Amino acid sequence: MKKLIFILFIVTHAQINLYAEFVVGVWNIEKLSSTSMRGFPELRGGDQHSPRTDSQLEDVADYIADTLEIDALVITEIDDDGGNDPLRPRSAQLDVVLGHLGSNWSYFLGRTGGDLRIGLLFNGDRVRVKRIVGLRAPEFEVQGEDIFDRDPMLFWVSFLDNGQETSDVLLVGLHLKSQQFHTHNHLAAMSKVIGDLKTPDVREDLGLPRRQDGEDDVIILGDLNDSTHTRQGFRFIFDYAESQGYIHAGGDLPDYPATRVNGSEIDHIFLSRDVVRDLLVSGSFTVHTVPDNERDSYRETFSDHYPVTVELKSKIDDD
Repeated sequence: MKKLIFILFIVTHAQINLYAEFVVGVWNIEKLSSTSMRGFPELRGGDQHSPRTDSQLEDVADYIADTLEIDALVITEIDDDGGNDPLRPRSAQLDVVLGHLGSNWSYFLGRTGGDLRIGLLFNGDRVRVKRIVGLRAPEFEVQGEDIFDRDPMLFWVSFLDNGQETSDVLLVGLHLKSQQFHTHNHLAAMSKVIGDLKTPDVREDLGLPRRQDGEDDVIILGDLNDSTHTRQGFRFIFDYAESQGYIHAGGDLPDYPATRVNGSEIDHIFLSRDVVRDLLVSGSFTVHTVPDNERDSYRETFSDHYPVTVELKSKIDDD
């Protein structure tokens, strides 16, 4: 019996080791711009931080590669100040970050949002981008404001294990209306995203994979400017997303961590049930906070938001 248990232990661990793990996440890199001052609303006037220096941007690159160890990162608040090509927006400061990360790294930015765009930064040795498309979102006002100041970005990607494609997922990048009292606005925005993703004709029109055999590997990531998960009673986007089959990463924790230096809990990841069942590495949800006495220096170089990440395990896909 002891020999049998030992053999089972070896086989079980050998199977676990067959899976590669990949890190995905979201980070609002506060006003990554060569011209914009930073620090609002806590800092104003002469107290605001200047655009990041090249040395600070190198620190950002090291943070992404060495601390986050990220493979695919949805990024927000990115300025399109790096060129005049409307079909391929560029960020001057993100180009500097890219130069430090290495030639295997790339990024794409959305075509809406002005100097606060949504994008995807990824390691090309580990991630293959299959399709990028903005969700069509005609203006629609709730609480007197358009539900999208920048249209949602959809990134269909597959993960590479030694060059071989394994799992593919649809990453949905969001940056919802600022200020947390826009709860109804945020709910309408989330309803638009999830409703369109559940509509086969919309997915086909966008060139995205249809749901096959009930499988739907979708991850929604963003600065949602929403903390209604802390409410008693109806929790707006959180109750709605859960009712539609999307699990709030970290929602089972006794206390959801602060995702901003002022203590706000506004950056979130939602995972479809299929991702939770098949891909999510249990216990991997992380908000990359820093101690209170380091928050000012963190903000000066990095951001007023902390990255939020999860780990996924690879599998050979048949969809």
